[in-house]
Amino acid sequence: MTETVEEIVERLYRARRDVTTTAYVSPSLPEHDLDAAYRISELVAQRREADLGVRRVGRKVGLTNPMVQKRVGVFEPDYGIIHDDMVHPSGVVRGASQHNFLRIEAEIAFVLGADLVDTDLASIEAAIDHVTPAFELVDFRYDGPVGQIVDTIADNAGCDGIVLGEEKHAYGSVDLAGVELVITTAEGVEITRGVGSNVLGNPINAVQWLAETALRMGQPLRAGEVLLSGSIGHIEPWPADVECTATITGLGRVRATLDSKA
Repeated sequence: MTETVEEIVERLYRARRDVTTTAYVSPSLPEHDLDAAYRISELVAQRREADLGVRRVGRKVGLTNPMVQKRVGVFEPDYGIIHDDMVHPSGVVRGASQHNFLRIEAEIAFVLGADLVDTDLASIEAAIDHVTPAFELVDFRYDGPVGQIVDTIADNAGCDGIVLGEEKHAYGSVDLAGVELVITTAEGVEITRGVGSNVLGNPINAVQWLAETALRMGQPLRAGEVLLSGSIGHIEPWPADVECTATITGLGRVRATLDSKA
């Protein structure tokens, strides 16, 4: 497997660096070998850190919404790594040439104020510094649909970047299961909507899943990390050349634009 993993790491790294696509990894891995897929994702991240000097600032959970799971045909969560060059402020304009086929989704981001070495809900809630709305820039290095769970895991769970919201709110100040999301364009076209309970019943449950998984992988969540909990609505193609706004009740908004000419 060592040779296979190294070959997959090389082509996924090149595809991400060069904004191109590559073949699915699932035909080369034992069926449902999640450990190998996470190992590939980890090695690609290490390669980015060595070559680009980027540093880790967070993680994202994906596939936490049953609507999204049904659409892509993968029925369990996964996670990816967020580097500092992947974090953008609200209002950012991204060039289409920086992505293969960008998809839009909005979710709640949690920022930790303390390390998480215990994964009971009380410890997790106590460790959260604040929450804010966020876009995830979803992009894959494959030239077709998501593929199998090992394909999405190996490709950093499809995370190409995040856009953080304009407001920070203390955890517990808003009922996250009851929040309502809507993403609209500046022209008033609705892209998707949803409620917080779409995310494993409550977005905090996605953070707990991530904390447990990260600890099992020997990489516990640390103070300062930004944690994305998963899409509240559907994941849709990102419309170009118009500002998109995600509004989450009680938490505020986040804005971003995809520029087709850049």
